Amino acid sequence: MLLQVLGLFFLLAVAKAQVFSLGKCPTVKTQDPFDINKYLGDWYEIYKFEASFEGKQTCIRANYQLKEDGHIRVQNTGIEDGKNITAVGDGYAPDKNVPAKLQVRFSDKAPYGKYWVLDTDYDHYTLIYSCTDLAGLSHIEFAWILSRARTLDDQYKTKLFDLVTSYGIKTSNFQKEVQEGCS
Repeated sequence: MLLQVLGLFFLLAVAKAQVFSLGKCPTVKTQDPFDINKYLGDWYEIYKFEASFEGKQTCIRANYQLKEDGHIRVQNTGIEDGKNITAVGDGYAPDKNVPAKLQVRFSDKAPYGKYWVLDTDYDHYTLIYSCTDLAGLSHIEFAWILSRARTLDDQYKTKLFDLVTSYGIKTSNFQKEVQEGCS
Protein backbone atom coordinates (compact mmCIF):
# COMPACT_ATOMS: atom_id res chain seq x y z
CA MET A 1 0.00 0.00 0.00
CA LEU A 2 2.85 2.40 0.84
CA LEU A 3 4.39 1.84 -2.61
CA GLN A 4 1.06 2.63 -4.27
CA VAL A 5 0.73 5.88 -2.30
CA LEU A 6 4.33 6.88 -3.14
CA GLY A 7 3.67 6.03 -6.78
CA LEU A 8 0.57 8.22 -6.78
CA PHE A 9 2.52 11.16 -5.31
CA PHE A 10 5.23 10.67 -7.96
CA LEU A 11 2.66 10.68 -10.77
CA LEU A 12 1.02 13.81 -9.36
CA ALA A 13 4.40 15.58 -9.19
CA VAL A 14 5.16 14.62 -12.80
CA ALA A 15 1.68 15.61 -13.94
CA LYS A 16 1.95 19.08 -12.42
CA ALA A 17 4.60 20.07 -14.94
CA GLN A 18 3.29 18.18 -17.98
CA VAL A 19 -0.04 17.40 -19.61
CA PHE A 20 -1.24 14.30 -17.81
CA SER A 21 -4.51 12.59 -18.78
CA LEU A 22 -6.39 9.42 -17.99
CA GLY A 23 -6.57 6.64 -20.57
CA LYS A 24 -4.18 5.56 -23.28
CA CYS A 25 -2.45 7.83 -25.77
CA PRO A 26 -4.66 8.80 -28.70
CA THR A 27 -4.00 7.17 -32.05
CA VAL A 28 -2.39 9.73 -34.37
CA LYS A 29 -1.04 9.66 -37.92
CA THR A 30 2.35 11.11 -38.79
CA GLN A 31 3.21 13.05 -41.95
CA ASP A 32 3.54 10.72 -44.93
CA PRO A 33 5.60 11.28 -46.95
CA PHE A 34 8.13 13.15 -44.81
CA ASP A 35 11.35 14.72 -46.14
CA ILE A 36 13.85 15.50 -43.39
CA ASN A 37 15.96 17.61 -45.76
CA LYS A 38 13.06 20.05 -46.30
CA TYR A 39 12.48 20.11 -42.53
CA LEU A 40 16.00 21.21 -41.57
CA GLY A 41 16.76 24.77 -40.49
CA ASP A 42 15.19 27.20 -38.03
CA TRP A 43 11.73 26.87 -36.46
CA TYR A 44 10.14 29.15 -33.83
CA GLU A 45 7.93 27.86 -31.03
CA ILE A 46 4.46 29.42 -31.33
CA TYR A 47 2.28 27.11 -29.18
CA LYS A 48 3.18 24.32 -26.79
CA PHE A 49 1.86 22.04 -24.10
CA GLU A 50 3.42 22.65 -20.67
CA ALA A 51 6.86 21.04 -20.52
CA SER A 52 8.88 21.34 -17.32
CA PHE A 53 12.16 20.83 -19.17
CA GLU A 54 11.59 24.10 -21.06
CA GLY A 55 11.28 26.15 -17.87
CA LYS A 56 9.91 29.66 -18.38
CA GLN A 57 11.82 30.45 -21.54
CA THR A 58 10.69 32.90 -24.20
CA CYS A 59 11.86 33.43 -27.77
CA ILE A 60 12.42 29.70 -28.24
CA ARG A 61 13.98 28.69 -31.53
CA ALA A 62 14.85 25.18 -32.70
CA ASN A 63 17.47 24.52 -35.34
CA TYR A 64 17.80 21.13 -37.04
CA GLN A 65 20.89 20.09 -39.01
CA LEU A 66 21.78 16.75 -40.56
CA LYS A 67 24.91 15.14 -39.10
CA GLU A 68 27.39 12.94 -40.96
CA ASP A 69 26.07 9.81 -39.20
CA GLY A 70 22.55 10.45 -40.52
CA HIS A 71 21.29 11.68 -37.15
CA ILE A 72 19.93 15.19 -36.63
CA ARG A 73 21.59 17.86 -34.51
CA VAL A 74 18.86 19.61 -32.53
CA GLN A 75 19.74 22.98 -31.01
CA ASN A 76 17.09 24.74 -28.94
CA THR A 77 17.71 28.30 -27.78
CA GLY A 78 15.63 30.59 -25.64
CA ILE A 79 15.78 33.38 -23.08
CA GLU A 80 15.08 32.88 -19.39
CA ASP A 81 15.60 35.58 -16.74
CA GLY A 82 17.47 37.68 -19.32
CA LYS A 83 19.97 34.89 -20.08
CA ASN A 84 20.39 32.94 -23.30
CA ILE A 85 19.75 29.23 -22.75
CA THR A 86 20.92 26.61 -25.26
CA ALA A 87 20.32 22.87 -25.30
CA VAL A 88 21.85 20.62 -27.94
CA GLY A 89 20.40 17.21 -28.62
CA ASP A 90 20.42 14.29 -31.00
CA GLY A 91 17.56 12.98 -33.10
CA TYR A 92 17.02 10.13 -35.53
CA ALA A 93 14.32 8.07 -37.21
CA PRO A 94 14.57 4.51 -35.85
CA ASP A 95 12.42 3.16 -38.70
CA LYS A 96 13.39 4.52 -42.12
CA ASN A 97 9.95 3.45 -43.41
CA VAL A 98 8.30 5.93 -41.02
CA PRO A 99 10.70 8.91 -41.11
CA ALA A 100 8.29 11.33 -39.37
CA LYS A 101 8.45 9.23 -36.17
CA LEU A 102 11.64 10.69 -34.80
CA GLN A 103 13.31 10.11 -31.45
CA VAL A 104 15.15 12.97 -29.69
CA ARG A 105 17.23 13.31 -26.53
CA PHE A 106 19.25 16.12 -24.96
CA SER A 107 21.62 14.07 -22.81
CA ASP A 108 23.64 10.92 -23.44
CA LYS A 109 22.31 9.67 -20.10
CA ALA A 110 18.65 10.23 -21.01
CA PRO A 111 16.48 7.91 -23.07
CA TYR A 112 15.22 9.08 -26.43
CA GLY A 113 11.72 10.58 -26.44
CA LYS A 114 9.12 10.63 -29.19
CA TYR A 115 9.17 13.55 -31.61
CA TRP A 116 6.46 12.73 -34.12
CA VAL A 117 5.78 15.16 -36.94
CA LEU A 118 2.02 15.01 -37.48
CA ASP A 119 1.86 17.71 -40.13
CA THR A 120 4.17 20.17 -41.84
CA ASP A 121 4.25 22.15 -45.07
CA TYR A 122 8.02 22.74 -44.51
CA ASP A 123 7.65 26.46 -45.30
CA HIS A 124 5.26 27.83 -42.67
CA TYR A 125 4.30 25.38 -39.92
CA THR A 126 4.96 22.06 -38.24
CA LEU A 127 2.99 20.16 -35.60
CA ILE A 128 4.95 17.85 -33.30
CA TYR A 129 3.41 15.38 -30.86
CA SER A 130 4.73 13.08 -28.18
CA CYS A 131 2.76 10.77 -25.92
CA THR A 132 3.80 8.09 -23.45
CA ASP A 133 1.37 5.58 -21.97
CA LEU A 134 1.66 4.98 -18.23
CA ALA A 135 0.56 1.39 -17.56
CA GLY A 136 -2.37 1.81 -19.96
CA LEU A 137 -4.25 3.82 -17.33
CA SER A 138 -2.98 7.30 -18.11
CA HIS A 139 -0.57 9.14 -20.36
CA ILE A 140 1.75 12.14 -20.51
CA GLU A 141 1.68 14.17 -23.71
CA PHE A 142 3.53 17.06 -25.26
CA ALA A 143 2.74 19.02 -28.41
CA TRP A 144 4.35 21.93 -30.20
CA ILE A 145 3.36 24.13 -33.11
CA LEU A 146 6.39 25.74 -34.71
CA SER A 147 6.67 28.26 -37.50
CA ARG A 148 9.45 29.34 -39.85
CA ALA A 149 8.76 32.91 -38.65
CA ARG A 150 8.18 34.33 -35.15
CA THR A 151 4.45 34.56 -35.98
CA LEU A 152 1.97 32.12 -37.48
CA ASP A 153 -0.97 33.01 -39.68
CA ASP A 154 -4.33 32.14 -38.10
CA GLN A 155 -5.25 29.89 -41.04
CA TYR A 156 -2.45 27.48 -40.04
CA LYS A 157 -3.37 27.64 -36.35
CA THR A 158 -6.96 26.76 -37.20
CA LYS A 159 -5.88 23.88 -39.47
CA LEU A 160 -3.56 22.40 -36.82
CA PHE A 161 -6.00 22.86 -33.94
CA ASP A 162 -8.65 21.09 -36.05
CA LEU A 163 -6.21 18.24 -36.71
CA VAL A 164 -5.33 17.66 -33.04
CA THR A 165 -9.01 17.90 -32.11
CA SER A 166 -9.78 15.15 -34.65
CA TYR A 167 -7.37 12.90 -32.72
CA GLY A 168 -9.07 13.68 -29.40
CA ILE A 169 -6.23 15.91 -28.19
CA LYS A 170 -7.36 18.97 -26.23
CA THR A 171 -6.34 22.26 -27.82
CA SER A 172 -6.98 23.94 -24.45
CA ASN A 173 -3.61 22.47 -23.39
CA PHE A 174 -1.78 24.71 -25.87
CA GLN A 175 -0.10 27.81 -24.45
CA LYS A 176 0.82 30.75 -26.68
CA GLU A 177 4.55 31.35 -26.60
CA VAL A 178 6.26 34.74 -26.41
CA GLN A 179 8.14 35.60 -29.62
CA GLU A 180 8.08 39.41 -29.24
CA GLY A 181 11.14 41.45 -28.27
CA CYS A 182 13.48 38.66 -29.34
CA SER A 183 16.89 39.47 -30.76
